[in-house]
Amino acid sequence: MISVVIPLYNKEKSIRATIESVLAQTYTDYEVVVVDDGSTDASSKVVQSLIAKSNKIRLIQKSNGGVCSARNRGIIESKSYYIALLDADDLWKPTFLEEQVILIHDFPKAAMWGINFAEMREGKIVRRVPTGLPDGYRGYVEHYFEMPKRVSDLFCSSSVVIRKDVFDKVGMFDERIKYAEDSDMWFRIIATQRVAFHDRYMVFYQWDAENRAMTKHRDLRSFLPYYVDKYKDPLFKQNQIFYRWVMRWAGVRIKYFYFNVPEQHEDAKVATRKLDYSQLPLKYRFELLTPMRLGKLIYKILK
Repeated sequence: MISVVIPLYNKEKSIRATIESVLAQTYTDYEVVVVDDGSTDASSKVVQSLIAKSNKIRLIQKSNGGVCSARNRGIIESKSYYIALLDADDLWKPTFLEEQVILIHDFPKAAMWGINFAEMREGKIVRRVPTGLPDGYRGYVEHYFEMPKRVSDLFCSSSVVIRKDVFDKVGMFDERIKYAEDSDMWFRIIATQRVAFHDRYMVFYQWDAENRAMTKHRDLRSFLPYYVDKYKDPLFKQNQIFYRWVMRWAGVRIKYFYFNVPEQHEDAKVATRKLDYSQLPLKYRFELLTPMRLGKLIYKILK
């Protein structure tokens, strides 16, 4: 059985279609665990109306703690060995779970299996993000952190199935993070486990859904790079390729806040101290380890 975990917060316009896309699956051995994270609209009533029609759905209600808190609660409450994540405003093709089960059987050494996703607006596909893999790729993903043409994370919070015991190894979703919290989980899993991927569009991310996190103001303190020091843990640091890559990934983003967003300068100063400069190019040291005015001048020249 697969447990489908859906975090829910103020998505009364979207949640019905999302759950119905699960109920329409050709693979039927699943449960749906909806975690209402303190919604203030009619989201829970919509779910309850669907529960009356299907015994596969469970609704858990809790006070508001953020999407990571809701996902973690759903994972803990799930009854299955496999966890499928689905956001409350995204959609699956009817054969999504069926294809995931085939992937699990074909690539059993993986800890996470993903299928490609497309971004939609007004019901139309508006963007397909380059994966860095051959078109139609299906198999284990090797050298993830060294793929030069990869723009996409490959995985999104509505396109994966994860072995439940993996969370015991890499930890749960980080409840401090509000933006890129899903990327953090993929990084931790990929740095320590094998993963598999199928380049086939079966998941649809709806940009114009209500209450989208991607459209909200982003503070560095709620953004993954602020917590880059978490990867200094020996579990992640032992993967030297990943460790170097993630320090550079975070460094680029911290530099942006440090030099371009004055009101977040103090938080950016804190974040710069969390970087491991031994893993960064020399220009980062010139920019971030000199007095701010000089660093900003160097930043502009190099840019």
